[in-house]
Parts: sequence; structure tokens; C-alpha cells
Amino acid sequence: MPVVATSAYNTAGQITSLVRSLLNDAAGNLFTDTVLLPYANAGYRKVQRALANIGSSSFLTDDVLLVVPAVAAVDPSMQVSITDSTAPPNQLPFDLLVPMKLWERPNGSTDDFAEMIDLTDHGGLPSQEQGSALGFWEWRTDGLWFLGATQDTQIRLRYQASLPDLTDATSPVLIRNAQEAIAYFTAALASGARGSPLSERWDDAGDDALEDLIARAVLREQQSVRRRRPYSWRATFGPMV
Repeated sequence: MPVVATSAYNTAGQITSLVRSLLNDAAGNLFTDTVLLPYANAGYRKVQRALANIGSSSFLTDDVLLVVPAVAAVDPSMQVSITDSTAPPNQLPFDLLVPMKLWERPNGSTDDFAEMIDLTDHGGLPSQEQGSALGFWEWRTDGLWFLGATQDTQIRLRYQASLPDLTDATSPVLIRNAQEAIAYFTAALASGARGSPLSERWDDAGDDALEDLIARAVLREQQSVRRRRPYSWRATFGPMV
């Protein structure tokens, strides 16, 4: 996910500075950035998971273009995949958590992309001969699987991404206004590792701050008007020609 240069994002250093104040170590005699960053990343990931679970759009990445090579022979038993180990530049993005939607068009063309049918958790890919289009996709074993097509096919991928870990004090925290939640969780972990009785207090404070972030994200999603496509919006699962 690209890092946008904007003051709307806090830095890891602002988080760790707040944590030191919470733990009565403003001078950083014990809780240096080096000590706190692993705990801060754990709190950061906890906030990410909670927001992703309620469908926050903060983690969506779109318009990633990959190519699925043509199958060598038409065979209903054949399937092709794109995974982390696929040869560059067509391997899965390093920050992909879950694919959301895929579209396709003949590789090298300027045709409009056509949305593909997601058969994940719907019985898997059908057994049928390959045609000129992929048509279907399935997410399994951390890979995108297809029947394959008789021509090279370009796919457009929309997915839920993970945010990069914080590596030093200048690392941007790419969740807006999340500094208190992350700082409280960091303080809970750092103090708990040293047996402090205040660890549970900071964890509860983190949960309260996280609930505020979730409530804001839910309100935003409720303001977005969405209409479900009818089941028959595309052709039924017949052979792709």
C-alpha cells in the first residue's frame, strides 16, 4: 500500500512517546523505541484485525494487474494458480490478506474488464474444458485458482491488504486517529512483560479506544449505499467459450 505524505498520519515515534508518558518513563530510561516497537507492532496489528473484521475500507487495494498464462492443452482436469511462489511479476502481492474481487480481459487488449465469478466456499471450480476466458476463480490454500483459458488473460485484483510493520520512530501509522488505541495496547504489553499490575488497566483502555474506532468505521460504512447484485446478473455456470 503506498505511503501518502500527509500530517493526518501519526508516526511510530509519537506512539512510543505517548507510551513512555503512560508508563512514567518520559525520559526513555527503560522504554526506548527499540524496546517498545515489537509491542507497538502487536498493538498495531490488533487494531488492523479489528477494523478489517468489520469491513473497513482502510485496507482495500485495487487495480493490481497480473497475467494468467494460457493453458498448454484443453483438459477438464487442469487448473492453474497464482500464489506467492509464482514467478515475478505475476506473484501475489506481498501484503495480500484476502482477495475481494477479480476482473479479466485478454492480455494485451484494451477491452473493458469483465467481473469474474467467485466460487470460494461455493463448491469449488467446476470440471469443464477451458475456453477463451477464465470466468471463475477460487481462493484456497493461500492462492488464486482458475480453470485456465486458451489465451493469456490479464486479471485485475482488488484485495484486503495488511499494513507494513513499524520499523523505527519515523514509520507512519496508516490508521487515522488510532494513536491512543495502539499506545494503550503497547503499554499493556510492555508493562505486562515486567509484571506490572497496571497492564490490565491499559488493555481495557485500549479496548475502549478501539471500540471508538470501530464505531466510526461502522458509521461510515452505513452511510455508503450498496445494492446486492441479483444472483442471475451473469450467465449461469455454463462452459466459457
